[in-house]
Amino acid sequence: MKSLVRMNPDFPKICQEILATVSRAENILVSSHEDPDGDSIGSQLAFARFAKSFGSKVTLINQGKIPGKYLFLPGIAGILNVDDYSGPVDFDLAVIFECPTRERLGKVSDFLRKEVPVINIDHHPDNSLFGKISLVNSRASSVGEMLVEFFDVTGQAIDKEMAINLYAAILTDTGRFRYNSTTRRTMEIAGLLIEKGADPREICDRIYYAMPPSLIRLTASALANINFYEQGKICLMQVDRKMLEQSHSDYSDLDGLADYTLYGNDVLVGGLIKEIEKGRTKVSLRSRGRVDVSRIAHKYGGGGHHNAAGFAVNMPIESVSEVLLEDLRKMVNGKL
Repeated sequence: MKSLVRMNPDFPKICQEILATVSRAENILVSSHEDPDGDSIGSQLAFARFAKSFGSKVTLINQGKIPGKYLFLPGIAGILNVDDYSGPVDFDLAVIFECPTRERLGKVSDFLRKEVPVINIDHHPDNSLFGKISLVNSRASSVGEMLVEFFDVTGQAIDKEMAINLYAAILTDTGRFRYNSTTRRTMEIAGLLIEKGADPREICDRIYYAMPPSLIRLTASALANINFYEQGKICLMQVDRKMLEQSHSDYSDLDGLADYTLYGNDVLVGGLIKEIEKGRTKVSLRSRGRVDVSRIAHKYGGGGHHNAAGFAVNMPIESVSEVLLEDLRKMVNGKL
């Protein structure tokens, strides 16, 4: 069965172009969007291992701390936070994953000098196609899935470490294979990665069922203040700086917490509203079925997918909650 990705007649050609470009590079920067998640982290680690097989120097740099749940992934110590990086930036190639625009790289974008070619690999429908080479497929469940296709087309082997990282990437960006982006091909690829050495139970347990006490306390605090609106169709949670401090948690611990907003029986759309700093707020949106939360995210300069999107604004958390609730009410009532 052909995958949706490979139905694109240009896909094999672009893959071969990426292979040739990577094999010639000597000093490669690998990065993704700020505040990296499971798909971006797993994809970076797998690709870096592949790139190193050509003898290239590969440096992985992101803006934001790695969420604790991913610290078991092979090679994770090699991902650096841009705020802690003071090394050379004389890269001759940049490979960017799951990042629709250069701006979403945060401070890492400063390393993309004009003369440095960029390979842009993504599955966001709003990707700006920046870079010299763009491999973008909005129908793919994840960048992890796209990379397995890339390795298949170019004849590159996937070892156990790569399989673990790619499985984690797909698992997390499909919401544990729940999102509508999960296809038969997605499951075939997951099965292939299991054959290559990925242990599905261990990976799932480490990511979703091995919370530190601090995160359990934070989750309890967030759930204690959860609110439902429009006969249970809308669910909103808030996490402010005080809650983080009281639970001894970190902002990176919030990865995945937005999924709790969809646990209610009648919920169509949910949102996690996060206070980053005073006057700066981020929102993670989730939805079921045909409710397209990316429309709201785009309204405020953000982006994402049909059922999972987000944005950040320079507004107090209280003001964001009021404005967001009004938008979500219009959406579930067919007025937006």
